[in-house]
Amino acid sequence: MNMSKRKQLLIPMISLLTLLLTGLSSCIRPEAPNAEADILSVEVEGIIPREKPLITNTAIKIEAEPWVDRTAVALSFTLTPGATISPASGSKQDFTRPVTYTVTSEDKQWTKEYTVTIASSRPAPGHFDFEKVSRFSSSGHEYYYQFLITDDQFWASPNHSYVLALEMTGASNDPHAYPVDPFDEGYKGQCVRLRTLPVPGIGFPGIFIPPIAPGTLFLGSFNAGEAMTAPLRATRFGIPESRKPLMLTGYYKYKAGDKLTDENSKEIAGKRDLPALYAVFFETDEETAYLDGTNVLTSPNIVLTAQLKDPKESDEWIHFELPFEPVEGKSIDPAKLKDGRYKLTIVMTSSREGAKFEGAIGSTLLVDEIDVYYE
Repeated sequence: MNMSKRKQLLIPMISLLTLLLTGLSSCIRPEAPNAEADILSVEVEGIIPREKPLITNTAIKIEAEPWVDRTAVALSFTLTPGATISPASGSKQDFTRPVTYTVTSEDKQWTKEYTVTIASSRPAPGHFDFEKVSRFSSSGHEYYYQFLITDDQFWASPNHSYVLALEMTGASNDPHAYPVDPFDEGYKGQCVRLRTLPVPGIGFPGIFIPPIAPGTLFLGSFNAGEAMTAPLRATRFGIPESRKPLMLTGYYKYKAGDKLTDENSKEIAGKRDLPALYAVFFETDEETAYLDGTNVLTSPNIVLTAQLKDPKESDEWIHFELPFEPVEGKSIDPAKLKDGRYKLTIVMTSSREGAKFEGAIGSTLLVDEIDVYYE
């Protein structure tokens, strides 16, 4: 075939190929934006979930222990391609209440809302917020504040034994002159304020008068009659508890007084005052109906303890989570638990060594929003 005929055949073939390629290219368009708006998975930062988060069509449920701090938890989401979410993935949110997230599809035509909760299936905790108070009254006079647990049950404190000291100064009717009183600037609303205060010299011959009165609050009772003669035995720790405690949580602030002194009011150089905050779960028997200042942390009847081991001074509220840890060799007897043979106390004080009459005048411990979680 000569060259002129080849050119005549080649031209139509090129034209046909050009037509095919043009038609094919006209059929290949950019892929349409995705119209889906779904959460595919979620990662939790800030707490440890008890199990994998449950994602349904419009909700996500995260199971966590009830005592974990939910105020600043970050969730990171995997979404359908191109979708966006608000609040932003990875941002910290307050999950003390459900949080609603909105997912928007890539094509911006579709949105879907997910309600996210961080919940717990455990029973509601024993809660103490120190909001309910009353004034102790006698012979027509009102004295110190008492903090209510129930309508007819109170937290115990040494305020009653401090009445006599304040009678000598004429300040006994001032409810804020006592070591334990309510304070308006709590973590939420009102809190309890515990202060280490001086004890005015009363001057009864043969009776030891401690130089300080640490602010102390506890579950139990206070025997004011023994306060002067046997002060360590005046504190009777413990109220009946038929549930196994797991965790003690709450918030505190602490400021130590300027000068730490001993029982003779002599300065202890090189040391700062410290608070104490702990809970003790113990078995009762014929010889041990309660614990006192001599054995509240050492009694062989103690089964579980939860203790703030490294307290700090702070102008800001500090959240604490204290697990109840078993004493070596001890365990809870289910039959005795059901029979009401165990007691629980929670103790807080502005001077950790106050039982030895060591402390710093002016030391102040604020405590609020205490919760005890049970099995």
